Amino acid sequence: MSGNGWDNHAGAPVTPDCGSPKDGEGLWLWLQVQHWAPIKAGPCNPCIEVDTTNKWALWNDGTIGGKQLYLLIPTDRKKGIECQDIWEHRDPNYWVGAWTYVTKHMSPLSIGLGVNSQYARKEDQLHIHMAEFEGDAKKYLDNNFNKVAMKPDDWPNKILSVPGRKDTQTPPQPQVRSYRVLFVKSLAADNLFYLLRQMVPANQMGNQTMIVIPTSAPQPLGFYVLNSETTLDQNKGTSTCDLLLACK
Repeated sequence: MSGNGWDNHAGAPVTPDCGSPKDGEGLWLWLQVQHWAPIKAGPCNPCIEVDTTNKWALWNDGTIGGKQLYLLIPTDRKKGIECQDIWEHRDPNYWVGAWTYVTKHMSPLSIGLGVNSQYARKEDQLHIHMAEFEGDAKKYLDNNFNKVAMKPDDWPNKILSVPGRKDTQTPPQPQVRSYRVLFVKSLAADNLFYLLRQMVPANQMGNQTMIVIPTSAPQPLGFYVLNSETTLDQNKGTSTCDLLLACK
């Protein structure tokens, strides 16, 4: 048992919440990764990188508004954020894998990471979005840094109203939602899924969305970790990361 309280061993059995290769709907992404990950990267292969040690693939998710989108996807069956395998075991750290790719091939000054709840996602295979974050959200977080949790124990009580993607009104208005916000210096120090599980009951993990946005000077270097669910703060929350990230 590790010092953080989770088992850190390989070969953990697949549990019902992690899915099986043949269950349910929304399996297109899972089936595609199974097909393409073993094949050498090339111009026709959407798996642009495969890490066989950590068992994940970097996936070309097309473009939106001329901006390139990517996903990090486990090559083992992990249905989504409700899969206890991702929050009971320290490794692999999917957030670190995604951010490492961002720092090498994208603009870390404008890119965030996100995972949707099981109710907001389109595909039933865990995937971390790597996409441009909303500038208004970043400005709000920077301006309210003193209201952000500095340690996981305070995370449940640090709820901020963060402006996100603009709606279709005339003139368009930011869609403001409630998020619990935590500051971390590094994505490698802890498993963020584990920290979230310590805050919410296991049977509520499927309701959660998580978003990671990097800080910038004059704030300490690190990351804002945002979490929400539709019932948060008297139903002012959200189950999707799409309001803060420019995903499809």
